Amino acid sequence: MSTVDTLLLIFIVFMQNIAVYLDNYAVFYLASNHKSQKLASAFTRKFQIEWVARGFLFFIPPLLGVLLTNDHLNLLIWSLFLSSIVSLFLSLIQSKGFLKRMNIHFSFPFTKNKIILAISGIFIYALYLYVPFYLNILSYYFKSQSLWIVQLSPALTAVCSIFVVYYMDPRIAKFIDTKRNKNYSVLSDLIFIRILGRIAVFVISLLCILFLV
Repeated sequence: MSTVDTLLLIFIVFMQNIAVYLDNYAVFYLASNHKSQKLASAFTRKFQIEWVARGFLFFIPPLLGVLLTNDHLNLLIWSLFLSSIVSLFLSLIQSKGFLKRMNIHFSFPFTKNKIILAISGIFIYALYLYVPFYLNILSYYFKSQSLWIVQLSPALTAVCSIFVVYYMDPRIAKFIDTKRNKNYSVLSDLIFIRILGRIAVFVISLLCILFLV
């Protein structure tokens, strides 16, 4: 691995995990301000943080494309693997800090609805923020179709965002709007499905390391 390759790998992992950190921070920031008298400002702040996170994510596809066009499959997979490890630890640390800040205990009873939520979370958050990695690795094996495969990234990201925007965000908003007897279980749900998704990304990347490198 050349110096340039090493620097590119480090840069991809760095940029990806800044985005992951900010994406976690945005939703935790909003939820932790549930008692604030300036909720509109809190929502605005959340969207500003998410916008910055997306800005970092926009750098990832071109960088992965550089690796793809130079047939650096190993670097593509290692960038996914290293990013998944850092993302998992970041999410665990941020989640622990969030629970401490909110002064609540984690709880996730395995009822039928919770299991369905967990399965959905695994699928969504295994893709969410990581679609470009998967598509570029897939494109390596289908080079003649790679031009349209990598273009699927916005569409798949949008599909994942439906779950976040139309299911999880409204649940958080309902939690914030409730003045008495707040249902804190939504926060445990939020944490659990994100962590499950990060674990799923790690498992996928590990399988890639074992069987593709």
